[in-house]
Amino acid sequence: MTRCVLFQDYDGATYELDTPLSSNVDYGQIAAELEVPKYVNRSNFHMERGLVTVWAGLNAHRMEELFPATATQRLAKEQIPVLFFGGAAVRMLCPSANDPSSPFFRELNDIDLIAPKSRAQELYKLLLALGDLCGTRYYYFVARSDRRFNAMRAGKRYRVRTVEKILDDGAVQCGVLDIFTDSIDLRHKVDVREMFSFPIESLYTIGANGILLTKCQYIFDVPATAREELARQQLDYRILDYPEYRTDRLLIGIEEKDLKDLCALFLDHETGERKNDINLDKIRRILEKDKKFALTFRLNLENMLRNETMLRETGVSSADIARIFTRIQGVLDVTPKIEKKWNNPWWNVDVETPQIFGKASSL
Repeated sequence: MTRCVLFQDYDGATYELDTPLSSNVDYGQIAAELEVPKYVNRSNFHMERGLVTVWAGLNAHRMEELFPATATQRLAKEQIPVLFFGGAAVRMLCPSANDPSSPFFRELNDIDLIAPKSRAQELYKLLLALGDLCGTRYYYFVARSDRRFNAMRAGKRYRVRTVEKILDDGAVQCGVLDIFTDSIDLRHKVDVREMFSFPIESLYTIGANGILLTKCQYIFDVPATAREELARQQLDYRILDYPEYRTDRLLIGIEEKDLKDLCALFLDHETGERKNDINLDKIRRILEKDKKFALTFRLNLENMLRNETMLRETGVSSADIARIFTRIQGVLDVTPKIEKKWNNPWWNVDVETPQIFGKASSL
């Protein structure tokens, strides 16, 4: 057994773990209890940590019963619903995102979680105990800067640190997990509170509608002088077509990973009113209440329709492209057309500005 430094804080405090990491739970049994579909590729470590965290939330009120030797206090009075959004949610809902031979498969480098604001303090407390309860593979902690971040967000968002990667030699790398509460408010606001009432029906995700809305809220701008570099790095597929915007700036939409996720969603889910369908009426009603969001949403979907060549080059068949584009057009048909024109940002700019050249941003 080797002692590894996972993280050293700026005040000198260190967080260490013994490797190899331990597990006090049966991951396969947890997946069975959660009724995770067989098509879900569970081999990814982030997916494992996420599913164990979701399971722990559902059993938060039973930790003293499940782990009598290590649960020294009652952590919650009842279940805490914890849902995936982002790439892990797509994995849960879309068979085509799980097959490594699929053009829509991508490696998960993180997970995104959301919980009810009213239960977030209990979840926070549970996460900090999870390493002792379930084993160090599921260890969470907070650094000094995280405590300040959490205090400033006043319950709207929590940040914890965890094991991000287990390297081939057994060493570990530290990563950050942001836990959103009630809504995903990045460029625009997506309220997912209704999804907490039936987590298993949506496979512990924010649902197909929620994924579509959160992916299509993505937008920012860059200087128009970046056009040549965007083309050189084959990123010009992200430029949105909106001539009304200021001429010295370019609007940038979703990146390749989000395009893949949305294609998987449209390929695997019909539009309709059944469980986990893309519900056109719900999408329409949400966007009718938020014209700014409706514009961003429309620009991103329209841009997907302009990228047929890119999809073909990544191996998507003509039949799948036709199905995906037909369903996208169905959503566009019910998306409000916004008459008002904006020549400056109409989205939330009080967020971290993503780096388009270099490390990809996450949503």
